[in-house]
Amino acid sequence: MIYACYVFVHMVMMYMDLFDALGDLNEMVDNILDNIVLTTTFFMMFLLRFNKVFKQAIIIIKQEVAEMKFENMEEMRLYFSYHNISDKFARYVVPTSTATVLLLYVLPLFHLKSHYSGGNNETSKAYELPTRAYPVIDYKHNLHAYIFMYLYQFPLTHIGFSHTAAVSMILSMVLHICGKFSVLSYRVQNIPVKSNMDLNSRIKELVLAHLKLLVTANLINSALQFFLLVDLTQTVVRLGFAMYVMLLNATENIMGNLTYFFYVTIVILILYLYSFIGERLLYETTKVSEAYYDTDWHNLSIHNKKLLLLVMCVARQPMHFMAGKFYTFSLNGFIGIIKTAFGYVSLLRTVT
Repeated sequence: MIYACYVFVHMVMMYMDLFDALGDLNEMVDNILDNIVLTTTFFMMFLLRFNKVFKQAIIIIKQEVAEMKFENMEEMRLYFSYHNISDKFARYVVPTSTATVLLLYVLPLFHLKSHYSGGNNETSKAYELPTRAYPVIDYKHNLHAYIFMYLYQFPLTHIGFSHTAAVSMILSMVLHICGKFSVLSYRVQNIPVKSNMDLNSRIKELVLAHLKLLVTANLINSALQFFLLVDLTQTVVRLGFAMYVMLLNATENIMGNLTYFFYVTIVILILYLYSFIGERLLYETTKVSEAYYDTDWHNLSIHNKKLLLLVMCVARQPMHFMAGKFYTFSLNGFIGIIKTAFGYVSLLRTVT
């Protein structure tokens, strides 16, 4: 709550600065690029903290992970093929995001150095903060005030960490569901029809596991829909504005170009991962439905055939990873998002 109050105060200062920047497109773009991240992450903090459905989904997944049992090495391989994706995200994307956030924080120092090395002594343009804010104190003409405001903004770097952590958690949850569906389809395909085991109990076990997995998947989807809608909207806008700023300042300094290149790359990668796991969730749920049909159902009893027919009717409706109730994450949707972001860039360049 202390950090939320700190973010709220700075958010008010950013909106005051945005009001002052009205009429200057470049100033407005710089403000919105920071403001939209701060605002959405502020509301995401409360959404993740107080959403009871989301809390329930986390508890269920933690129990499933703790009780996970594999019948053979192939099932383990299928599940961990999805787990490794979230593991690689944590290994590579999280450190890269951390480095990008820190580069964005120290970028004004490089600007300050190049400003004075070029012989320009106009302090109002030299003293830039990592994140735009209304000058409550006159930091643009006072070195001590500038140092105070610069250090004051350091806790804002946690916003980038919070967003990356939230994305990492979402990826882990959905990939866990994909892995469970993959294991389930493997078990369904390998029902030992001709063995002496109790087929009734085996098929009943698989059907109950499928229904339980559908309930968990729907719970996660309903818990994340609003979160993903907010994140998708701000990410598309942020991607377009970041590419515009990168093109606008392409000839200024190498460090700034490198920072914004990492920034744009990470945003595109997160959008791609959202689309990828949406595509995989659709594939795995469809694969389970096909697995029921691929079994030797013609050798089963009438009772077991009815059970398979019932669960096949349920499985015919594939699962989707959705933002809100209208956008479905997929690789085709990812291409549309990139086109929309480039549309923002073209619009901004036309206006200027």
